[in-house]
Amino acid sequence: MDVERNETFYKINHMCGITGIINKQNPVQLSELKAMCDQLQLRGPDAEGTWVSDYLGLGHRRLSVIDLETGDQPMFSQNGNLVLVYNGEIYNFKELRAELVELKYTFITNSDTEVILNGYLQYGIKELLKRLEGMFAFALYDKEKDEVFITRDKFGEKPLYYIENEENLYFASELKALESKFDKKNIDKKGLNFFLSLSYIPAPHTIYSEVKKLPAAHFIQYKKGQKTKFHQYYDLQENIANQSVQNNFQVACEELRDKLKSSVEKRMLSDVPLGAFLSGGIDSSIVATLMAEISDTPINTFSIGFKEKTYDESERAQLIADKIKSNHTVHFLDYKDVVEVVDDIILHYDEPFGDSSALPSHYVAKLAREKVTVVLTGDCADELFGGYEKYLGQHYIAKFKKWPKLFQQIVKATVAITPHTRLTNSILRRAKKVLSNLDKSEFEIHYNLMCLGFSDKERMTLLEKDFQEEIKSEIETVYNSYQSSESLEKGFYTDLHFVLEGDMLAKVDRACMKNSLEARVPFLDSEIVEMAYRLPINFKIKGNNKKYILKETFKDVLPSETINFRKKGFGVPVDLWFRNELKIEIESLLSQELIERQGIFNYKIVKTLLDEHLSGKENHKGKLWNLFVFQKWYLNKIEQA
Repeated sequence: MDVERNETFYKINHMCGITGIINKQNPVQLSELKAMCDQLQLRGPDAEGTWVSDYLGLGHRRLSVIDLETGDQPMFSQNGNLVLVYNGEIYNFKELRAELVELKYTFITNSDTEVILNGYLQYGIKELLKRLEGMFAFALYDKEKDEVFITRDKFGEKPLYYIENEENLYFASELKALESKFDKKNIDKKGLNFFLSLSYIPAPHTIYSEVKKLPAAHFIQYKKGQKTKFHQYYDLQENIANQSVQNNFQVACEELRDKLKSSVEKRMLSDVPLGAFLSGGIDSSIVATLMAEISDTPINTFSIGFKEKTYDESERAQLIADKIKSNHTVHFLDYKDVVEVVDDIILHYDEPFGDSSALPSHYVAKLAREKVTVVLTGDCADELFGGYEKYLGQHYIAKFKKWPKLFQQIVKATVAITPHTRLTNSILRRAKKVLSNLDKSEFEIHYNLMCLGFSDKERMTLLEKDFQEEIKSEIETVYNSYQSSESLEKGFYTDLHFVLEGDMLAKVDRACMKNSLEARVPFLDSEIVEMAYRLPINFKIKGNNKKYILKETFKDVLPSETINFRKKGFGVPVDLWFRNELKIEIESLLSQELIERQGIFNYKIVKTLLDEHLSGKENHKGKLWNLFVFQKWYLNKIEQA
């Protein structure tokens, strides 16, 4: 099959950015809307569209991917009653379009945007959103009902920020488009505390008290003169409640393979060149392998390597690239590459974002954009099939507790006195996580392992009293809401809500959109997500073998080395850089003068963290990177505000 095909009648739309103004008291000014649109130029460099009518203004920036000639926005329904601005891709639009044609709807364009318009007319907003398979954020105005709907996709692939006060409701794909609409000095305490512990800020929170993120699977309903309403249109637990558990492992493997191949094929539909991010891990290797099977021509793959060999996975990626005969491109990073753009990358996220893999993610996106406009990624497999090391926390704790008491004491003493070096870092960090969670509940173990930055206790000592806020209960509520006796399943569900939306998808979206590149995530098809939640836990993690069903399903097409590689992730050697190339800068950012001027952090605690790290006594890279990122953001956004 040729990935560009001859099915030119059916076209997907394009990636872009959207923004809008609802003025509750006065007419919207076009100049104000255009100024907001201008802030989204990287998301949509190809075209701009705006529409203003009385109290409502809708704006759109476009990166053309498919339907290059007939997908301009805002788009209107054929009778002119509906107005739509839309950011995303609908992967089942062909099926929806066929249904609508059967129901006597006509189409004048080849874009999936028009499928949304006609779908709304037929099904209404809530049923339409349930039917859409894809990634999106859109705003739709129904002139006849005088109602505005602002939506976000089921799992939060596409971002949507909003501000509501007595006078206005503003919304946009990125925070930067809203920055002139609120007081940036009002730091949200909850958002700050989430960031320091999790290293990201999950919806609905942001770092600003006046700005919120629309949660995944939700939409806003606005009607003039009435209170704004917020609705959830998709609930994973409700959707799988009546689906039977798949206890046949072989059948489950066959079903998974079929569904994933179908998902990859849908996401390969494009009128522009496309490729894949290839880290060499299982997830991206599976996606790239399926792409190679589907395509009639060699696919394009892209990878990042590190000159620090302990962090480098480029050989793993090359192994897969050679096997599938892809056109593979790799770029090796070192400190010099990163220092030139670190400020630009950090500030592009508009709020503190402490996942250091944002750095290589930017570079691999930049690398890919030189040759393609669309990439497929392996994201979401870890949350669905148990790929994170933290999922083995209870397994290792149980094993440790079975050891003789004397041996346990020897291990604890050895860990306590062993310095952090390149050789000991990995094992020491894992050992300390196990030892610090020996007497914790199942939820507390999961929560503590989610906190890649500061623990609750550490965060309370770090922050001055006026900035302290509790965050644990919000995560525990989601954890306990999943109806299962399996603590691991509760952990998967919690990570789908927090880690995936707040960290992984945000990182991929911002890294790619900064480079005007579109990313698609085959594992995040709702059929695959729902299937994963119908599988017994031992299909996913067997003993300490993570992602067991993925490995078994694709072991016939992946090299054995790939199956057996220990997961590294997109790690970045910031711990080494803080002791060397970034030492002067982090000492400046965490200086007593600046810390005391801010009045947010306890300088004594900050100094202890930095001293312990620089001496090698501890590896505080996660905590220090969060502080490094926050200080960069603070100096740029708060002190310059």
